[in-house]
Amino acid sequence: DADLARALVAHAAARHRTASPSLDEEDVRLVTSFNDVFVVLGIALSIGSIVGLGALGAPVVAAPLAALLAWGLSEIFTRRRRMALPSLVLVGLFSTACAATVVFALADAAGRALPFLAGIAAFAGAYAHWRRFRVPIAMAAMAAGGVGTALGGLAGVAPDFFGAHWKTIVLVAGLGVFFFAMRWDVSDLERRTRRSDTAFWLHVLAAPLLVHPLAGFTGAGFGFEAAAAPIPVLMLFLALAVVAIVVDRRALLVSGLAYFGGSILVLIQKVGWSGETVGAVTLGLVGASILVLSIAWTPLRDRLLTFVPARVRAVVPAPRVLRGLSS
Repeated sequence: DADLARALVAHAAARHRTASPSLDEEDVRLVTSFNDVFVVLGIALSIGSIVGLGALGAPVVAAPLAALLAWGLSEIFTRRRRMALPSLVLVGLFSTACAATVVFALADAAGRALPFLAGIAAFAGAYAHWRRFRVPIAMAAMAAGGVGTALGGLAGVAPDFFGAHWKTIVLVAGLGVFFFAMRWDVSDLERRTRRSDTAFWLHVLAAPLLVHPLAGFTGAGFGFEAAAAPIPVLMLFLALAVVAIVVDRRALLVSGLAYFGGSILVLIQKVGWSGETVGAVTLGLVGASILVLSIAWTPLRDRLLTFVPARVRAVVPAPRVLRGLSS
């Protein structure tokens, strides 16, 4: 009856206002069923056949054909069937195919403007896909296209300046994407809607744009290459860990793991440990650090946020103790 219906609506609203106990886990819908994997396999084989035909001499035709196929499959698996993993894959395929179409069509005529034009095409493709299908990762694809457009344009107009200051330029781009991601995060602090998924993918994009230039400023090489000064790299990783815990996003840490591992490797070698076991010990220490952070993540946030200014606490998820949940 009407009274029972009103009570049910009120109960649902109260449940919606209550923060999820898994808020700190960064819930992201990647797979709805094993059929997602099955469909992605079919998509990969179909697109692979088109790429193979393009490699035989018709890339100008293959790239737009791949874009059309990705859009058509999005109509089926994203708009109608709401499948998670195929939707993520199709966004990437469509925006990449749009950029590839421009690259193959204008490779000889565009010259230095080619990266700029390819970035615009990727942005436009991701934007069109977002307007039609609203897949959260599409916003990150748009941001990637925008970053590619800006970097490509600057590299084409002032290649010497870009070559001399690329780390600073990429870092600025990374900060822009990071703050854009935080805007999406602020709009859903309880992380119950697709806005949180959109923010997650933007953080995934921002992380390497931030970490790699910062690591470069410390003198670190890429990956597990030895760092000239491992202590600054470890201090950088510690700072990234603090930021990641405060904003409750792990992408920064994942992007910094290779540098963290490289620094641990160098320190182990400096104390005189050598031989075939060094690599295994390094991997073990890195893995143990990840596990410790994973286990202690929520209590660390609860304590760390007590030292954070109120203005910052207002734009990040509340600590668990303030949400009335047990640690």
